[in-house]
Amino acid sequence: MFSNRKTFLHLGALALLGVTGLRAQAPAAPAPAAPAPAAETVPDLPALQAAARAVEEKLPTPAVLPQTYFDLTPLQRDRWRKFLPQTLLKLTRRERVEIVVLGDAILDGAKAEPGVDPVLKSFAGVFAKKLAAQFYYTGGVRVIRPGAKLRDKESKVMGPEILIQPVQTSSIISAASALSTVGFQGQPDVVLVAQGLEDGLAGVSAADVAVAFRSLLDTARGKRLEVIVAGPIPQAADPEEASLALTRGPASVLREASGRADVIFSDLGDLSRLIETPLGAKGADQIFPALMQEYQSHLNLLPSQGVMTPTTGMHAEMGRILFQDVMQGSPGVPWKISAAKATLAGQGQLKLEFELANTRREPLNVTLLPLVPAGLKPKDTNPEIQMAAGAKQTVQLTYAITDTRYLPLTDGEMRLPVLVIAGKQSRIEDIVVPLRPFIITWNARAAFNQEAEFSPELEIENSTGSSLSASWESNWGGKSQEGKIALEADGSEVLKLALPLPAEGRLPLRRVLPLKLALNSNGVRQIFDRDIEITRNMGLKESVPLTAADGQESAVTLRADADSMKLFFTLDLTGVSLVDDSSGRAFELLLNLDARSYGERQTPGATAALRITGKAADGNATVDPIAPWAFGSGYAAVFDSKEIQAALTSSAGGGRRLTITLPKSYLYRHEWALGNGNSQLGLNVRFNGGGRDYFLTRSRRQGDDAESLSVLELTDKPTQRWTVRVE
Repeated sequence: MFSNRKTFLHLGALALLGVTGLRAQAPAAPAPAAPAPAAETVPDLPALQAAARAVEEKLPTPAVLPQTYFDLTPLQRDRWRKFLPQTLLKLTRRERVEIVVLGDAILDGAKAEPGVDPVLKSFAGVFAKKLAAQFYYTGGVRVIRPGAKLRDKESKVMGPEILIQPVQTSSIISAASALSTVGFQGQPDVVLVAQGLEDGLAGVSAADVAVAFRSLLDTARGKRLEVIVAGPIPQAADPEEASLALTRGPASVLREASGRADVIFSDLGDLSRLIETPLGAKGADQIFPALMQEYQSHLNLLPSQGVMTPTTGMHAEMGRILFQDVMQGSPGVPWKISAAKATLAGQGQLKLEFELANTRREPLNVTLLPLVPAGLKPKDTNPEIQMAAGAKQTVQLTYAITDTRYLPLTDGEMRLPVLVIAGKQSRIEDIVVPLRPFIITWNARAAFNQEAEFSPELEIENSTGSSLSASWESNWGGKSQEGKIALEADGSEVLKLALPLPAEGRLPLRRVLPLKLALNSNGVRQIFDRDIEITRNMGLKESVPLTAADGQESAVTLRADADSMKLFFTLDLTGVSLVDDSSGRAFELLLNLDARSYGERQTPGATAALRITGKAADGNATVDPIAPWAFGSGYAAVFDSKEIQAALTSSAGGGRRLTITLPKSYLYRHEWALGNGNSQLGLNVRFNGGGRDYFLTRSRRQGDDAESLSVLELTDKPTQRWTVRVE
């Protein structure tokens, strides 16, 4: 309906003209004598309104088509319906969507305007902004960070919002616990997993990453949440060929696991979409350094912190990559790798063979550089390959096995990253292939409360596709064992291997003993040596020396005590000269406690270290904020760090002592049966002070991994039992 008065006047005039025109077409009667001129008649307002309505009713009704998918193509729509159907429904309804971002150091590095939350400039914030622009047009992105004083939104625009809640952990091991506590405080719809960077730097095994991701996925799906996985970025420290490989193990595990679970995986470390190969570089000796210089310009170089984080500009590119992968998937490159095989060649050698194909209708010059994963060293090879249009070529690479501890632990799959460069594009291809001729699986990697002997449940699997005969021999702690196996195609057998544990007297709390293992088949001898750490269960009132990381005599002893209300730890610092550093701290203590019940504590899980710092002078120490899952998976409480007392004191003789007191009420999921050897806590203590590092136990596992801890029995008469870990 029209409301403008001028419009009514114009339409009314048109209506009167139309009536006048119709009258002019009728036969004219003889005109009477002209009357005297009269004043001009002006139509009144009701007449004009009526005329306007009559004209409006004759106009065609406009066709308004509902725009349900906001410019999504049919392929994009199908992709959303497959991977993120619930989120698609909320976005198309212009409803609020909440994303929990579970990340490690990959979330760091972005810089925002003063007073604005830097997460808005991170890849997660960039991704969320692109998502909001695609579906909302107005509204934008808001950061949920309880208690933060930073501005949570870049501009105060009204409309539906995408909420992002950053939850940062140093490892995927604790990601499920972080999600079930902090992450579930809101009403999330999507979990964005961005882990693997710090795990790769720490050397966490592929087996541990896979187990932790399954736990995380189960936790998310238990709440009917949808999941997106973003892979870690490569590092580029010196030597670059080894640094680039560090995060590719976790990246390949997450890609495989995401594929099996029908979850979107986005490789944020895809060099083909982050950088271009510099022009003018010829040959591998020029191309690789130029490529690394270009990539390093996108990183914050923080050698003191041991990790390189993305710059703000690189975060923007990573957000674009993530958005593209969610919308339509990853673009291809002009080559394809297939038919890979990894074969143990004896004498400590591994041979990799695969087929490289040129997928374009034009010649392709390829530079192929094997990276250096832990425990392997590539031998010299010809990196330059010239390929005709559509051609295929078999590539063979040879590696020396420098450390057998980095061979596969559980799945038997080698993860061998190869950098491929062609034209302006480069990408690290993660070649994942079963080890041949046999796969070794350590089914028991960690075991608690072992007494006379330990069986690693070592399984040999035939991966040749035909029958296989082999002999094996082992030596551990001076005891030799041997045997023979005969396997059908794809068959397997568990070795009858039992490792005797010490039984005499009060032995050292911790030992690391090498297990020597060799297999012989078809004239090929292959070594599979491993380190096995054993730690004796510790009791109350027992003083044990912490191990010094430098291998020298320890200057720190630990004692634990408990009563019905509290748990006490006492560290005697004999000969430790504490000096305040530039930040005013003289020492740092990390205390991990797994206070789940007895049965739960012997299953995989996570803790979060209590961090305690203090000055060199006597006085109270500072306890950092405590994570809700600090005392084990399943804990979900708000802990007040002021309830944990920590103080440094001096004796008359000059000795220094650090005492920590915890309320028993904080360990509310523990049975707390004093005097019972099966009432146990998982425990590790790490102390840094006086320029030296000390620890109760240490392994290749992450420090927050529950299976990395030793055992404290809540009795002053502990049993002669051991925690055993295969490294």
